[in-house]
Amino acid sequence: MANNDQYRALFLAESEEHIQQINNAILELEKNPADTDVLNNIFRSAHTLKGMSATMGFDSLARMTHKMEDVLDRLRGQPSGVTTAVVDQLFECLDLLEALLEEIKSGQSRRIDVEPMISRLEALGGSAANGSHEDQPDRTRPLRLDEVERDNLEASLRESGLRAFLVEVVLAADCPLKTVRVFMIFNNLGRMGEVVKCEPSLDELEAGKFENEFSLLLQSSHPAEEIRQELKKILEVERIRVEEIADLSRLAEKPAVRAAAAAVPGKEDSEKKIGIKKIQSIRISTERVDKLMNIVGELAIAKIRLLQLTHSNRDSMLSEILVNIDRLTGELQDEVMKARLVPIAHVFDRFPRMVRDLARSEKKQINLEIAGGDIELDRTVLDEVAEPLVHLLRNCIDHGIELPDERKTAGKDPVGLLRLNARRERTFVLVRVEDDGRGIDPAVLRRAALEKRFMGEEELSKMTDREVLQIITLPGFSSVSQITDTSGRGVGMDVVKMKIESLGGSLEFSSVLGQGSWFELKLPLTVAIIRAMLVKVGSEIYAIPIANIAETVKVSLAKIKKVEKQEVITLRNEVLPLIRMRRLLNSREEETETPEEKLKDISVVVVEIGGKKAGLIVDLVRGQQEVVIKPIGSLLKGIKGFAGATILGDGQVALILDVATLIGR
Repeated sequence: MANNDQYRALFLAESEEHIQQINNAILELEKNPADTDVLNNIFRSAHTLKGMSATMGFDSLARMTHKMEDVLDRLRGQPSGVTTAVVDQLFECLDLLEALLEEIKSGQSRRIDVEPMISRLEALGGSAANGSHEDQPDRTRPLRLDEVERDNLEASLRESGLRAFLVEVVLAADCPLKTVRVFMIFNNLGRMGEVVKCEPSLDELEAGKFENEFSLLLQSSHPAEEIRQELKKILEVERIRVEEIADLSRLAEKPAVRAAAAAVPGKEDSEKKIGIKKIQSIRISTERVDKLMNIVGELAIAKIRLLQLTHSNRDSMLSEILVNIDRLTGELQDEVMKARLVPIAHVFDRFPRMVRDLARSEKKQINLEIAGGDIELDRTVLDEVAEPLVHLLRNCIDHGIELPDERKTAGKDPVGLLRLNARRERTFVLVRVEDDGRGIDPAVLRRAALEKRFMGEEELSKMTDREVLQIITLPGFSSVSQITDTSGRGVGMDVVKMKIESLGGSLEFSSVLGQGSWFELKLPLTVAIIRAMLVKVGSEIYAIPIANIAETVKVSLAKIKKVEKQEVITLRNEVLPLIRMRRLLNSREEETETPEEKLKDISVVVVEIGGKKAGLIVDLVRGQQEVVIKPIGSLLKGIKGFAGATILGDGQVALILDVATLIGR
């Protein structure tokens, strides 16, 4: 299998896509058992997965998907057989297939026993297991030349001294990645001559719109046997026939078949015909994209440094050049950022199956509605947001949506509604999870907080119902008295809040008793390069993300008041708590407030996150700048208040402030 190692990553990526497609299709099939199109789609995906697995030598995967085909084939002839038990069995099979793929990906053999599953599938497949379900490929259409094509090719052969060969290729019946094999064949032949025509057309071959056979016409100086041996080196090619065509009239096309044709291509057109320049997309590893992002980040830092030096030296010629460098660097940065964006559907698509299984285990009926899956997010953000969304959906299913009988008594539809949607808002993506369940009872939260000694009775009595709702985000808090498989362990909303805020986002939620709850995640599009406000505190420079800044103001020291030992100012009829950054950051420079200085204005950066505001007192606001976020080293990792670090244009390191922890949310 050494020759197949180079295809392992491609096999894994495509296999995961097929399994996800089958997952979604089975969910649809459970709702509409008579939908033969859905069933046929599942069958095709399973068939493709079987062929790919067999080719790569993964026998357990191939055997299981073959047995799965048997079950699906029986269902195609008997739609009434699509029962909940059969659907459960198919889902269990998919879970085992995912486990096998994970084993292949990790390279660590866990010796997963597939025999019990194969036996259960055989029992479901019945007599269908004894038959073959592979479609016999149709014969490819014969390759024909019209009069113009024939005359031009004859002239080309006379001038070049080359010979014409008809090449017929038959790929293996279970050949995976047919388009890859086609590309390899055309690429190898391109080194031996020029492909002047193929049947089916090049567009059809590149799109995979053919069975397993195709023909092409090659002009070459190499003998037929040498051409055949070159193609035999390619895996999954079952049969090759190479025939020299001395009389091109043998390939003459009937006049009625085609009215016009193009001339025989030259070298440049030939390169286009073999498909080298027509590839529309490629797969690229996330590691390579991340490395490219790091390089772009370093380039951005160097650009800022160069801009500063040019401004200091006032070199007009260099300034003109830098205008172009600045523009090109910005465009490069935008394109790399876009390359990191992934549709949020990659995460959303996992949830229909999860909701279905959890609802069944809770004996509830739930309809999940998903919207906005095409909204794109940075891959890093998307990877981190999956776990918080799982927590939220589990909470809605376990705590929010009632049992069918309870919903009927309340005058509701026995089938609960769970919505998951995403939408774009400026530089953020808003992801909302909403249910029409029982809602969160503030009285229950007050009682639980008191019983579990999270808060005192006096403190709780001063809180509004909206403020009481925030109790659910306290670490370790749970309002349920009984631990279940999905909740009650005091792990959930606090994890969601911390995770989202660590990404530079925020969590908002609300609830109406008896009507339901909603939770909204505000997520940044990217966490690699952000726009920040640079401020000076003492002798150090710090960066504050622009996304968390409401405004910057100048305030007289004389206007600062104290309320319950907390310094505040009144800004547009709103009381704003203040944080002295020198004091917070233990700056060595002492703060002095002489009567004269109290008359001076100070710089205050008003920051906001999750609806909570505070004013950060800084020494100087230097202005905005794009900064590349670098992870904090291990020595500073345990210190709260910092979200990362960045390198400024002059080479100085500046820490990026974490607004969420600074204002004590």
